[in-house]
Amino acid sequence: MKQPLNVGVIAPSSVVPPVELAIGLEHLESLGFHVQVHPQVKKKHLFFAGTDEERAQAILDYAFHPEIDLLWCARGGYGAQRLLPLLEEKTLQKGIPEQKLLVGFSDITALMEFVRTKWQWATLHAPMVANQRFSTLPK
Repeated sequence: MKQPLNVGVIAPSSVVPPVELAIGLEHLESLGFHVQVHPQVKKKHLFFAGTDEERAQAILDYAFHPEIDLLWCARGGYGAQRLLPLLEEKTLQKGIPEQKLLVGFSDITALMEFVRTKWQWATLHAPMVANQRFSTLPK
């Protein structure tokens, strides 16, 4: 039997609404994914889901996590592009993580282009977990 994919949920941009997140996570699990939510997702700094450093570290934590198969963004909004210099610096220090898939859209596109060109990852422009209509997507 095929093992379920392990999804790491991160929030590289705006604050994530808790109700929408909970509904979206339930939907992901109903689709057969094993879901891990990074603690950073529930943080708040101004209108971001944590400081730039916390958001960049969450990406790196799951990028280098051996059991996470793909990173799915909880929400877009604004802020992902602010992380690019931090990710560039950490990539020079730590190296390139193994290939994974990054899922998201909106301002996550800047992050998607970074991981595609710098880390050789695949990306998928798709609805995010805390989107109000995410749970209504067909199974």
